[in-house]
Amino acid sequence: MNSYRVAVLIAASALLALSDTQASACSCKEMSTKESFASSDLVVRGRMKLVTYGVEVPGGGSDGETIRMTRGEFEIQKVLKGTFKGKNLSMYTGSGMGDCGRLGEFLASAINYSDKKFVVEFGLSKAEHAGQTLYFTSICDYIKGPKDGQQ
Repeated sequence: MNSYRVAVLIAASALLALSDTQASACSCKEMSTKESFASSDLVVRGRMKLVTYGVEVPGGGSDGETIRMTRGEFEIQKVLKGTFKGKNLSMYTGSGMGDCGRLGEFLASAINYSDKKFVVEFGLSKAEHAGQTLYFTSICDYIKGPKDGQQ
């Protein structure tokens, strides 16, 4: 393993650890895997190509405030629920500072993009803003990881 990959893995692990400790402030309605799948607007299976941290997204408030989130560029292999035309999807999650985001899952998926077997399923909620549909996921939403089944 080259030194660049090791550095990325260490940084991702540190960010994951930080996001896990901050995420304890979040709480989710207790749901089964079936229920969380059913509550998703869109469920996609595929691989994360790229993660961009700190993307400004309109907050929807009357003052035009923006919030910073993490955007993942997701390569869709299959749509399991809902409708989405296209092979690539921009999805958003929190930045990992106690905001219930999936930063760790986004990073792990992107780091393992070259591994064709590292496939993840994400449940997403959709929101409309300025005529554009945006898709979001959080720690309360459905997810199925590549190796251990449900996460």
